[in-house]
Amino acid sequence: MELLSNADIKKVLLNILIDLQEACKKNNIRFYLVGGSLLGAIRHQGFIPWDDDVDIGLKRPDYDRLQELSKKDDFLPPYLKLISHEKGNSQYPFMKIIDTRYSMEQGYIKEGDVTSIWIDILPTDGLPNDDRKIKTIYKKAALYREILMLNFAKAGEGRSKLKALLKPLIIPFAKMIGVNRANKLLDNLSRSTPYEKADKVGCIMWGLYGSRECMNRLEFEKPVEVKFEGHVFNAPSCWDSYLSNLYGDYMKMPPKEKQVTHELKVWKNL
Repeated sequence: MELLSNADIKKVLLNILIDLQEACKKNNIRFYLVGGSLLGAIRHQGFIPWDDDVDIGLKRPDYDRLQELSKKDDFLPPYLKLISHEKGNSQYPFMKIIDTRYSMEQGYIKEGDVTSIWIDILPTDGLPNDDRKIKTIYKKAALYREILMLNFAKAGEGRSKLKALLKPLIIPFAKMIGVNRANKLLDNLSRSTPYEKADKVGCIMWGLYGSRECMNRLEFEKPVEVKFEGHVFNAPSCWDSYLSNLYGDYMKMPPKEKQVTHELKVWKNL
């Protein structure tokens, strides 16, 4: 198999994104660049130089529609596959789209069925108006995510020596709860406030920035076009306040020690 360079990995990710956008447009589904991908679009007009992933967000009703449409054989090109916990072929609570022409290995965790290069597809869910309730929801989500990730962590490995030492001690407790239950807890929590009735929305199940993920629903839904690697994609109209909440002075480059990748190894299947 042929090992891909970081530049090659980005080309594959971009092509997945373009193919998915074409399929979604045909079915009147809109997705938005979010997280680091949106930051890259605004600050670099493409990938963050040291980044090696793509994140997109959909409002919950469109997310569920995409899940159903992915069951059709002609929805995506044959080399692309949409995987999810609901389908039984992913360990994560959200969808991923993978390119099956490639194989992948990632440091620190055992990916299970996620053995190909991917794009994360994240639902944006309704949030209550009460700020205290929002913080409680995100605290619960963080706990459930930690339990989930420990279920397929590699014992003895981690981003720090302390984490590597602690993992063998706490992994057994996480496994008592298990992947299925952790994912169900995350999904139920994310759906606890109906999207269409909410004034505020945010990514809950994978909202790593907690209550800072919160946006006005109408501002999130209104699309604006941004350039990403020479192509045009949608972003939420509130992209400036969203990025400021997540990253602070987002146009300022972070220090070298924070410029980290997912440590992917990707091969093209020959």
